[in-house]
Amino acid sequence: MTLLALLALLAHSASAPRLDVHQDAPLAARLERARSAHGVPGMGALVLRGKRVAIAVAGKRRADRDARLVVTDAFHLGSDTKSMTASLVARLVDRRVLRWDETLAEALPEIAATMDPAFKPVTLDMLMRHVAGLPTEGAFTPEFTAGFDDEHWPIAKQRAWMAERFLSRPPKERPGARFAYSNYGYLILGHVIERATGKTWEEAMREDVFGPLAMTGCGFGPTATSAHPDGTWAHDVKGVAYVPTEEDNPPLIGPAGTVYCPLVDWARFAAAHAGSGPAGWLTPGALAHLHEGVALDGVTTGKDIALGWGVTRTDPPRLTHSGSNGYNVAEIVVIPRLHAAVLVTIHAGDERARAAGKELLDALVQEISASSTER
Repeated sequence: MTLLALLALLAHSASAPRLDVHQDAPLAARLERARSAHGVPGMGALVLRGKRVAIAVAGKRRADRDARLVVTDAFHLGSDTKSMTASLVARLVDRRVLRWDETLAEALPEIAATMDPAFKPVTLDMLMRHVAGLPTEGAFTPEFTAGFDDEHWPIAKQRAWMAERFLSRPPKERPGARFAYSNYGYLILGHVIERATGKTWEEAMREDVFGPLAMTGCGFGPTATSAHPDGTWAHDVKGVAYVPTEEDNPPLIGPAGTVYCPLVDWARFAAAHAGSGPAGWLTPGALAHLHEGVALDGVTTGKDIALGWGVTRTDPPRLTHSGSNGYNVAEIVVIPRLHAAVLVTIHAGDERARAAGKELLDALVQEISASSTER
């Protein structure tokens, strides 16, 4: 990193919001009731209202040990990573490294000749809104991955290989026709970022998102492993029991879902999208474009699709996303007009965990909305 870049990074970090990381007793009590009612190993939550923050955790780091969660512990965000990848693209658009309307043929000229003609006019916007016509799941068949080597190839080569593989085949359906949520679109977007910057997606994320927003505790992959056991363990379910696991999404699809963060660091990202980020991190135009909802066929009633976010048709609108790698759940709602956000995490990924997270999230968001109406 150049000296000028380092100075700019320090200036941005210094202006990132200072957030309290002390356990909020009333919120902790609510978390414990929710955790106990659903029987999940542990939960975390953070409520941001302007500069006021309430943060709490409840439960254990792993179901079979006594160590309790602490408010500085990191949680896996799963697909909530996508809004961070979209924000990284916005940073590159602001610097004119990429364009919103840049096509895949323009962004990846070295594979344009082998690219299926239907994918050539697909734009970065379309990838981020999940309307590129890519499959939603089940693509990594033995025939599809024949020749792929994740043990010896560097991560950027893995993403380049996969991008070429996806784009050389006909789309699942006509691009632009219908919303179809696809992790593979963000994998391809990661390759576009790597080609444009000369850095891995992970390096670019640290430099353009984590660094400027002072998200110092964020990283990639599992939050606890046998080699690094002192953290928040993900949980699988065996029968009815929660069992700690090191399983995670493969690093290959990092741009779609491998980020972890402590709640307070994730809140700095939420604050940036709620209008309280450091000056200059994104231009107003870029932030508005990220949040612009578009009505698409195939989307849940009452919601539009922005870049890395869903947008509710409420007043005021809410930016939303749910994340899970199958062993963790993370829920986020940002309400830019109220400078507010709610984050809820559970380090298990089954239906009990999803229900616990959704119930608490909905209640906290409703309270924010009600309090703003009363003013």
